[in-house]
Amino acid sequence: MTSQNPATPRTLDDIILGEEFPCGEFSLTREEIIAFAEQFDPQPWHLTDEGAASSYFETLCASGLHSQGAAINLTVRTIKGLEIVAGGSLHEARFFVPVRPDQPYRVTACWMEARRSASNPSRGVASLRITTRDATGTEAMRCGVTFIVATRR
Repeated sequence: MTSQNPATPRTLDDIILGEEFPCGEFSLTREEIIAFAEQFDPQPWHLTDEGAASSYFETLCASGLHSQGAAINLTVRTIKGLEIVAGGSLHEARFFVPVRPDQPYRVTACWMEARRSASNPSRGVASLRITTRDATGTEAMRCGVTFIVATRR
């Protein structure tokens, strides 16, 4: 995989460990944050300004699940050329600062692991660390994603 075109790899064999690549930006509107919270994470700080005002967060913020989903969406679209067989796991989610409405967040990913399966040589495991930063460069969140990926055999 090259830094210039992160969608270049086709199989596990093309992954370069340690390579970091940009995945794009996302921004969540108030309406999106509230709609997601109503359906999946109905905490007061995700639903209303009043609920947020009396919380640790003080103002409306996105659910970590929503923010993580937005970052993973960008990452998966960036690596769309990779022959992913299945998702394996989400792991090590960390939330450092709240994701606020209508603010831009920049997502990068880095290949942390790529290894062939001992029991099935046509597949392997590849793991990414996904990092999301706000407009000032402050890390807002980080998570890991592991995929089952085809090999060249």
